[in-house]
Amino acid sequence: MTDRPITEAKSIIADAVEMAGGQHALARLRGLNQSDISQAVNNGRTDSRNRVLNALGYAVIETIRPMKGQNR
Repeated sequence: MTDRPITEAKSIIADAVEMAGGQHALARLRGLNQSDISQAVNNGRTDSRNRVLNALGYAVIETIRPMKGQNR
């Protein structure tokens, strides 16, 4: 499996919503709150997005990188 950029998260979640038949259906199928799905689709809270992605089988890995010239 290939890593995917976090910028694709909204698309991944929207596709899952469509395949499930709506946000309520996806929430029931995956044991989530519908509000988390709504926030994830509408670029809401990051923790909601991560919960939905985890329920869909994605591990969200966040990294930090020093800016050029900083933290030598």
